[in-house]
Amino acid sequence: MHHERWDHNVMGAAFLEDYADLVNAKVAEGVLDKTREMARDMLAEGDSVEKVARITHLSEETIRKL
Repeated sequence: MHHERWDHNVMGAAFLEDYADLVNAKVAEGVLDKTREMARDMLAEGDSVEKVARITHLSEETIRKL
């Protein structure tokens, strides 16, 4: 007898979707951290807030808080 609730393929797919969401969130967080680091480095080199915003796609408000 087959029951979807206990179908390991269905259960596995749901687990992988949840895991993929977690991995994607962690990757996005890491990319944002690196972008902020790059913005701080650019500011330290004397680049303007406007230029840093244009290059990094961070908001000027976010850059000013760095």
